[in-house]
Amino acid sequence: MLFNGLHKEDIKAAIRKRYRSLAAFERANLLADASVTDILRGGSNRRTRAAIEKLLREDADIQARSVHIIPGISSAEPASHRLNAEAK
Repeated sequence: MLFNGLHKEDIKAAIRKRYRSLAAFERANLLADASVTDILRGGSNRRTRAAIEKLLREDADIQARSVHIIPGISSAEPASHRLNAEAK
């Protein structure tokens, strides 16, 4: 289960990033009103839990594939600051 290690606010933030609100997520996934809130309070609705886990899995896949590349900067070890050159 993906969201056992996540804080409930992180889960709500992931839902809001894509759907803007928990209610919109519930409507898009044909879930009962307030079902996400029920799950986050410890409820056990299998469809709602599966929908949340799917969203979190997709979000994790997107984050894993995104590589933060800044043009012109190599992936080599960055140079030390001039004042800390001796510390290296």
